[in-house]
Amino acid sequence: MRFALALSSLAFALPAIAADVDFARDVRPILTKHCVRCHGTKKQEGGLRLDVRRLARVGGDTGPALVPGTAKGELLRRIVNTDDKLKMPPDGDPLTAEQVATLKAWAEQGAKWPDEFAGKEPADDHWAFKPVNRPESPRGAAHPVDAFVLAKLSDKGLSLAPEADRRSLFRRLHLDLTGLPPAPNEIAAFLKDTSANAYEKLVDKLLASPHFGERWGRHWLDLARFAESDGYENDNLRPEAYRFRDWVVRAFNDDVPFDRYTVEQLAGDLLPGATNEQKTATGFHRNTLWNSAASGDKEEFRTYAVKDRVETTGMAWMGLTLGCAKCHTHKYDPVAHREFYRLYAFFNQTDNTEVRLEGKAYIPVLREVKRDTHVHTRGNFLQKGEAVAPGTPAFLPPLKARGDSADRLDLARWLVDPAHPLTARVAVNRVWQHLFGEGIVRTPDNFGTNGTPPTHPELLDWLASEFVRLKWSRKALIKLVVMSATYKQSSARTAKLTAADPTNALFGRQNRFRVEAEIVRDLSLSVSGLLNPKLGGPSIVPPFPDGLLAQKFTAESLKMPGPDRHRRGIYIHVQRTLQHPTLAVFDAADGNGPCAKRDRSITPLQALALLNDPVFVECAAALGAQIRRGGDTTENRLRYGFELCLGRLPKDRELAILGELVAAQEKLGAKEEAVWFGVARTLMNLEEFTTRE
Repeated sequence: MRFALALSSLAFALPAIAADVDFARDVRPILTKHCVRCHGTKKQEGGLRLDVRRLARVGGDTGPALVPGTAKGELLRRIVNTDDKLKMPPDGDPLTAEQVATLKAWAEQGAKWPDEFAGKEPADDHWAFKPVNRPESPRGAAHPVDAFVLAKLSDKGLSLAPEADRRSLFRRLHLDLTGLPPAPNEIAAFLKDTSANAYEKLVDKLLASPHFGERWGRHWLDLARFAESDGYENDNLRPEAYRFRDWVVRAFNDDVPFDRYTVEQLAGDLLPGATNEQKTATGFHRNTLWNSAASGDKEEFRTYAVKDRVETTGMAWMGLTLGCAKCHTHKYDPVAHREFYRLYAFFNQTDNTEVRLEGKAYIPVLREVKRDTHVHTRGNFLQKGEAVAPGTPAFLPPLKARGDSADRLDLARWLVDPAHPLTARVAVNRVWQHLFGEGIVRTPDNFGTNGTPPTHPELLDWLASEFVRLKWSRKALIKLVVMSATYKQSSARTAKLTAADPTNALFGRQNRFRVEAEIVRDLSLSVSGLLNPKLGGPSIVPPFPDGLLAQKFTAESLKMPGPDRHRRGIYIHVQRTLQHPTLAVFDAADGNGPCAKRDRSITPLQALALLNDPVFVECAAALGAQIRRGGDTTENRLRYGFELCLGRLPKDRELAILGELVAAQEKLGAKEEAVWFGVARTLMNLEEFTTRE
């Protein structure tokens, strides 16, 4: 109202302005003289920049600077304001009546800003914010992936490493695609298959395995900050949370296209005739923490959860760090404070609810509600600024709403629109990361201007465009990559490659790395014969070290089943404030926030866990018995155990060392069970056992 009165009071005094305001002649000089000192290249007070053509797209923290075609907007409001805290410019002489009239007329005439004066922001030139353009594959290789990689290597006088031996490839594929080791009889069958498509048949078989979904679903659960408790002080259980985990596993096994997979997780409840499965998918955002303490302010922690949903969506699908903008305009990426709350508005109109199943079971899901959204000044939910409607950052393609106001379904479809520059790039980079240990972009959680640029930008864009062409099939994308010579390379280092490319940024060899926490456990259970391959269902709680559980919980209070304790690691109950110590020591995600890339530490505690954790002690005993049954002589048993654990036969020197171990224990009078328990323990504690070559 004050703005309208201010303009109307000036109206009689404003001089006549030419019918057509010329930006270069009339407007640009005003902005340059009075505005760009605080709203230019070096500073953008309030998130507003006036030295480039961003005005009509993005305003500052307090609203749009201009609304082209009208006299509305923060810029015009401030230049006529007499309040010392609000007026612009803040010091010096105010704009003259003629200058105010010029800017007002320019705005009413559409705020035209010619291309030759548009200028450029860092974001305009940032590779990740530009449209994905499918590049031509370089010549020199039959497989497109190899062609792009070879083009970079040849610039350094390098070439691809030799192909890994068949045993190494066989084990690599098993660990990458299912997370389980191959059995000796499976290795033998593969080695005997000399057909031209033997490798491709293996890829297809592993992609069709129900264990594929367990392996790749775990990667997504890291991003979804999946856990089965509330977090905070009470950390109450969420006994039905496993249903979302199982939905993710099924979705991977069924190869649900990534666009549909996205829509169902963000807005499955809003789909016409939504099924319980589609509603279950919205459990993605039921994974937010919740403070159930009586002393907790419910509205405060509800807003925390909404902000978490914005930040997690930004990281999981766009590889952006949006959290800065909840308090102020982002310092590095073009996300204004106000724009964060426009994204916030999508999830602010959402509440937690449940869908009842037969009996007492239920599915934790989301539902749409009506709720107004305001900017939180400095991120404080108690300090409400202007009201905002759901919307997306202006540096990205515009969102098309189905109705008068956009909702989560519109947001989800916007994310998987092929015109979106980030979603496909981020998704294919993560696939590459899981198949090579490092992504093409080594900061998978930050594709913004402060992240690491891609080592192979053309390859990244080709894969992103190919992903869409493959109808968003993740299995097809994974097959495409693992069929390449780049994937099949040996991981062995050479002096020449190490000198030219010490971090293997050019992918001139495969990477060698320790498998994740859950897979360390799965490998031990599998080779010992103890693994329970059951898919889905309520989670398990493996034994905790004596006394640790009692610090906060008891086995009875967790009320989780015990008989299935030998199931895969993905089914271990995730308690936010009490992570299982063996998973923690091997760097598992804890569910307190989205995790785009796990750490891979090397500590003495890991060796101690492999020696002393109850499950590994059980596995060593069972594996020792397996090895004893695997041969009629010490040497044959050792060969069998070595192949069972490592997928290859021992070298003479390795065989001799293990033989010495057996002889030494026998000389000390150890019983046969103890002798082979010791051999099993040794094999399971080899670095190679927990390493993917």
